[in-house]
Amino acid sequence: MDELTPNRTDQPGAPRGRRRRRSRRGKTSQPDAVPSVQSGRPSPAGQRSAPGRGRPPAQRGADRGASRGTGRQGRPARQAAAPQSGGGAPRDDVHRSVPRSQLPSNLVYGINPVTIAIDHSQLKVLYYDGSRQSERLQQIHAQASDAGLDIRPLQRQGWSRNLPPDLHQGVAGLLHELPRLYLEEVVQAAGEDSCVLVLDRVQDPQNLGAVLRTAAATGVDAVVLPKAGGCPITPAVHKASAGMSIIVPIVEDENLARALEFLKEHDYWVIGCDSSEGEDATTFEFPRRRVIVMGNEAEGMRRLVKENCDYTVRIPMLAKVESLNISVASAVVMYLAMADLARAQYVENGVENGEDA
Repeated sequence: MDELTPNRTDQPGAPRGRRRRRSRRGKTSQPDAVPSVQSGRPSPAGQRSAPGRGRPPAQRGADRGASRGTGRQGRPARQAAAPQSGGGAPRDDVHRSVPRSQLPSNLVYGINPVTIAIDHSQLKVLYYDGSRQSERLQQIHAQASDAGLDIRPLQRQGWSRNLPPDLHQGVAGLLHELPRLYLEEVVQAAGEDSCVLVLDRVQDPQNLGAVLRTAAATGVDAVVLPKAGGCPITPAVHKASAGMSIIVPIVEDENLARALEFLKEHDYWVIGCDSSEGEDATTFEFPRRRVIVMGNEAEGMRRLVKENCDYTVRIPMLAKVESLNISVASAVVMYLAMADLARAQYVENGVENGEDA
């Protein structure tokens, strides 16, 4: 019986290698016998013979396509082509999805960030969800049209599938390359009252975005980031900052310790924030030309950065609280500095006017 079994691979002349599959097309309970070209023994109908024998090339290609229509154990194979609509034409609204990690680096999404980008002439392409009925979205569309921007359907973009609707809010866009800024320019434009924020390796994009939003609210002259070791300006940062990352002056410096030395040479005083030591930030007298340094979420400031600080301050907390989130701590210190300087300015104005301080 073994001699007559056509699926045995140990017979002379039988093809070896990958297991041969049976075609499901035309399968019946009693398949007709078809003479084998190799041995003359009958083989089940639809079973593939030796390559290049017995059938024309076009028919062999058709059979291969039919045999690959199902996967192992009868499961349907993955379809590479897009789903078909009526009439056999491919659907225009079906596109390959892109992982969120592969979003365009100059992407911005959400109503506020896109609006800020248009207002500051930083947007070059607008992606718009026309199925949404929103007055804000219609205003953005009209504003982009008046500016002559390229407007494209948001649903056509593969990466849009990896952005939940509550994130993009029906609108996204591509930014022009943001202008580069250098510390020399910051120093030249700074006045008597100036604040520079230095972030030493902040890792989380949500934290970075929140800090940049506070920096815009408190009117800092620049935010200094390391070129490596910290979170870069990503689409998530634009979203978390509500678009403030587009307008806040940002300096990327390779060596933060040297950047602090440069600022001190130009009459800035450097105040580092530490969760465990330093003067009480609520009673500290902040200088008018000040640099506020915030460290990493877990490790704080690096040694060389901390050694270049003129002062160290801490935020007083109850014993049961170990530390604050980096974005919250940054906001507390920046607003404490604003309040202290406002009180000092009030006292100076009162003395100049002859009032009792």
